[in-house]
Amino acid sequence: MTSRPRPASVALASASLLTVLLAGCGGDAGQARPGATASSAAPTPSSASASSTTEPPSTTTSRPTPSSAARTTTRTAAPTRAGTTPTRLKGTASGEGQALAPVPATGPQPTVRFPRNNPAEGRGANAVVAPVPDALWNRMAGYSWAPGCPVGRSSLRLVTVNFWGFDGKRSRGALVVNRTVAGQAVAAFTRLYDLRFRVRQMRPMDSTWGRNPKGPGANDYAAMDADNTSAFNCRYVGGEEASKRWSNHAYGTAIDVNDFENPYLAADGTVYPDPWWARRRSPAPGVFSSSSSPAVRAFTSQGLRWGGLWAQPDYQHFDAR
Repeated sequence: MTSRPRPASVALASASLLTVLLAGCGGDAGQARPGATASSAAPTPSSASASSTTEPPSTTTSRPTPSSAARTTTRTAAPTRAGTTPTRLKGTASGEGQALAPVPATGPQPTVRFPRNNPAEGRGANAVVAPVPDALWNRMAGYSWAPGCPVGRSSLRLVTVNFWGFDGKRSRGALVVNRTVAGQAVAAFTRLYDLRFRVRQMRPMDSTWGRNPKGPGANDYAAMDADNTSAFNCRYVGGEEASKRWSNHAYGTAIDVNDFENPYLAADGTVYPDPWWARRRSPAPGVFSSSSSPAVRAFTSQGLRWGGLWAQPDYQHFDAR
């Protein structure tokens, strides 16, 4: 006799009953079985803290929930007085490991030579403002500074900063400025770095240059012949020493950049250090060509005035009013 197939409803009911029986034996993964001990279940925050003193830590790492995650407190560094501790500012373009093409020799070259520039330090311009250290001050005393100068050591700051040299390399230089313009100097030279503006060299005025043959101060004429970028130098107005008027450099509020490429035309018609670039003011490496050029704007945007606009142009010169 052939048996009749069971209706589908009966088969479905049987399958459901079998599923219930199996669930009672196994359960869903990740859930505690009925009757399991508390130690086999995932601990709640309260039970975890209580058991952590008596049980070894679990080797399984779990992600904290937002409620149990530790809060992070953001601390803001306390401000420091300008110039009392080194202050670092980074440029927007670092250039580490990079080099630019060397600038081809054009026209007269500096007649005073120094060893190659010091290598750059850190990222970007990495400008640092600090008090004038003893070693440098000892070299300045009797040369770029002497008793009777309008400002003393406490009014001055040393700025060290990276720059792009005419050799295409990142180098590091230093200059001494009045503490009131240190921030402006940092911003300007950081901008020059970001522009890849070329600077021949940057060394403080001290005994290295010898004494000024025409008055007080270190020998600015030797510095110009070396195409040196500098700032503080307790001297009279260059080319007009007979007037005995203190230059803004004597206060540390003036900066001269790339003297050869940006000469000074004195009132008597003399061009320092060389007249060749005085007749060539078109854009070129290291040249301040016009008041609208980005390199000039690096200084004037900081409130410094450019000597290139004067009746006797001083293209290398920037100072605070």
